[in-house]
Amino acid sequence: MKNNLGSISLLIAFLGLVLCEGLLRMDVLTHTGWRIVVAGFEAATIGGFADWFAVSALFHEIPIPFIRKHTNIIAKNRAKLTEGIVDLVTNKWLSPEIIAEKLNEVDLAKTILDFLQEPKNQQNAIGLIQKIGLQFANDLDNPKFAEALQKILREQIATIDLATPLGTWLEKAIKDGDHHKLWELILEESASALTNPDTKELLLSKLEVAAEEYAKKGLLKKTVLFLAEKTGGIDLDLIADDLLEKAQELMAEAKSDASHPIRAKFDDWLLEFAHELSVGDEKSVAIIKNLKERLMQHVEEEKVVHALLLKSKETLTAQLQNTETPMMQFLITKLNHILYDLKEDKTTQDKINVWIRETVSDLLVKFHSEIGNMVRSSMMKLNNKELVEQIEEKVGGDLQYIRLNGAVVGGLVGIVIALLKLL
Repeated sequence: MKNNLGSISLLIAFLGLVLCEGLLRMDVLTHTGWRIVVAGFEAATIGGFADWFAVSALFHEIPIPFIRKHTNIIAKNRAKLTEGIVDLVTNKWLSPEIIAEKLNEVDLAKTILDFLQEPKNQQNAIGLIQKIGLQFANDLDNPKFAEALQKILREQIATIDLATPLGTWLEKAIKDGDHHKLWELILEESASALTNPDTKELLLSKLEVAAEEYAKKGLLKKTVLFLAEKTGGIDLDLIADDLLEKAQELMAEAKSDASHPIRAKFDDWLLEFAHELSVGDEKSVAIIKNLKERLMQHVEEEKVVHALLLKSKETLTAQLQNTETPMMQFLITKLNHILYDLKEDKTTQDKINVWIRETVSDLLVKFHSEIGNMVRSSMMKLNNKELVEQIEEKVGGDLQYIRLNGAVVGGLVGIVIALLKLL
């Protein structure tokens, strides 16, 4: 109904004109006032027709000689129309100043935090993290990546000065007693290793070798050792057990006593070595340098980097399969803690808002022309017919009121003129 409003008003005006004019000519209507009505219908018809032409000329070509070149205005002026819209959008509606002003009115940090705290959005964010992580994990064992990483490690380790910072750190750690926990761990692991059956077998084999070498030092020693073994005077298995037991006791004493002579002696040596490293002693620095070279040689020969990446890929992939794995639970917990802390920290939120606004403003200034290019590109994709149809669909209904107003206003003006003539 709305899209036909103009046509209906024009039809009513025209039919009213024909009917009243006909009745006047047939002397059915004789009162002078009817001529005023006819004048109104006549002016309404002219006004309605004129506005129909004006509205139609915007969208379509009107096949009237000489006049047709001024019709179909939108299609013929699409280039000018496009640039006008681009200018309006980029310099008026979406200018950097307007967008910056709107950004200042919005608490962006709070909006983002509220958005991420909604369970559905948080699940989507975690899902995105999983996808990115899995994509990264899939390429971890790529030979080219392993080669590149190995090259970086080799270059970095070759050029980095490990001796001085290592010496300074070791010296400080020993003086502050930070290394005691490490000592306890080493001693505990060493004591545990002594209980391993393989350790006893290794020690027993060494004792047997020592006994054989002792026997080779003379006939008397060989005879005594032979008799001792045969009579049970020497039991290498028992000796091995006793040695391991005493070693375990020694480890336990050293672990429980931070001032134990063994630990103190080793601390003194380590402290001296750390001091030599920190002051650049040639012999100590050479030890670290030699260690670096052997490390890189081992890394290259054994393909350590590739093996580590392959293992990391398997571990990472397994941990990213679902949200119930320890790593994903850790990430989710950390994410919630971060969000909670940020929500309570107004100062940090203000800093985030400033950073976002400054970043967006910088990007807008740098890429502002792309807004116009997008508008221009979207309009250029449409042919003339599609462009006219889209515009007509959006504003065509409202333009019908122009035609209606033309008929109404024309009719009223016609009546006024007729009244003035009559007076």
